[in-house]
Amino acid sequence: MKRNIAIIGGGISGLCVAYWLKKEGFEVRLFERSDRVGGVITSERSDGFLFDMGPNSALETSEVLKSLVRDLELEDQKVYGNEASGKRYILRNGELAPVPTSPLAFIRSGLFSWKAKLRLLKEPFLKPTSGEDIALADFVRYRLGQEFLDYAINPFVAGVYAGDPQYLSTATGFPKLYALEQKYGSLIKGTVQGARERKKRKEVAKNRARMFSFTDGMQVLTDALAANLKQEIHTNVVVNRLSEQDGRYQLEVSRNGGSQALSFDHVVVCVPTFAMKDLLSPVASPEELQLLSDVYYPPVSVVFTGFRKEAVPRELDGFGFLVPEVENRSILGSLWSSSIFPGRAPEGHVAFTSFVGGARQPDNALLPDDDLTRLVFEELKDILNIREKPVFVRVKKWKRAIPQYRMGYQGIQGLLGDLENRFPGLYFAGNYRRGISVGDSVLSAFDVVGKIQ
Repeated sequence: MKRNIAIIGGGISGLCVAYWLKKEGFEVRLFERSDRVGGVITSERSDGFLFDMGPNSALETSEVLKSLVRDLELEDQKVYGNEASGKRYILRNGELAPVPTSPLAFIRSGLFSWKAKLRLLKEPFLKPTSGEDIALADFVRYRLGQEFLDYAINPFVAGVYAGDPQYLSTATGFPKLYALEQKYGSLIKGTVQGARERKKRKEVAKNRARMFSFTDGMQVLTDALAANLKQEIHTNVVVNRLSEQDGRYQLEVSRNGGSQALSFDHVVVCVPTFAMKDLLSPVASPEELQLLSDVYYPPVSVVFTGFRKEAVPRELDGFGFLVPEVENRSILGSLWSSSIFPGRAPEGHVAFTSFVGGARQPDNALLPDDDLTRLVFEELKDILNIREKPVFVRVKKWKRAIPQYRMGYQGIQGLLGDLENRFPGLYFAGNYRRGISVGDSVLSAFDVVGKIQ
């Protein structure tokens, strides 16, 4: 007899769970609160521009993600980042400095002072930290120095995680970095020796993995998953409560004003932690529910702007730039979208995707659209000497964007694992489990599928 499984939440993790379980012969039903699946992965075309208002790309860090794309027969639509997109910039003293990508480039780089460069020579001889959790800022400051924190880690964390290294946990938010120190005693030693181990595991470090998207944007991936799950997907459905009785799970489901109770052998929860409080109230304590609700998801606004190419005097020879907090700017960074992947702007135009808010400046993300557009344009105008206003603008606000793996986040991960142990057949997958990227979310789904027998 087929076992039936409910998946709650139709983002990338939920779609992957449903897709793989269906292939294994399980009877699956995916419930999504909104009128579409795909979560924050959303791509649009308008006036000749193609833009992603959520994740703009993914990295080939694992065979799992490669296999998924291959199984979905999407390889002919897959596009890799242009070779020039490997070049990335950091704003320092109002000027864009390229991020060095080799030891020689690092020595020659103007991004870091000679004092900061010489400071790195101490790193292999420093004792490892205590083994207890430590804030990323404290970890980097101790091992690499303040300047490296200010002009490498701070902008990276703000641009990728929308976070603040003062509060993020090294152990949970950056486990591979933390493991290098704990296992090898040094980041530099660990980087060299760890590369050999990744090769054996067929893994690729994120800084060396190939970046890809699709000819019509990242939504191609979630649309393909959804196309394989037509009958199994139920949108505009709210799952109000989840309870357990005699080894089976009952869901209280609402749709179009009516409600019903449904029973399942397994349930996979793929909604954000802030959406779990009511859902899990029959199986978790008030203290546990509060812990999940307290996970911080800062707001982020994505502002896509298109310009006439003639209005941008600077050569857009890279991925884009990130902004350190010490530069006192109003944006976190900007991707040069038309330089990364083909077809992102019509002939004679260029496109940028800029990010505002995050944990650094959350109030900025909630400004009216016109104010956000003006703010982004003024920053791009000043940094890149753009001569004209944009000919195309699209703004997307994410009021709760990315879960922050802050100090003490082991408690969240431990709680989710404990709930799975207490209630066999209940599972959790999403960007709050093992990382925030598209690839991490896919792996989180893959982990859960491997647990279901």
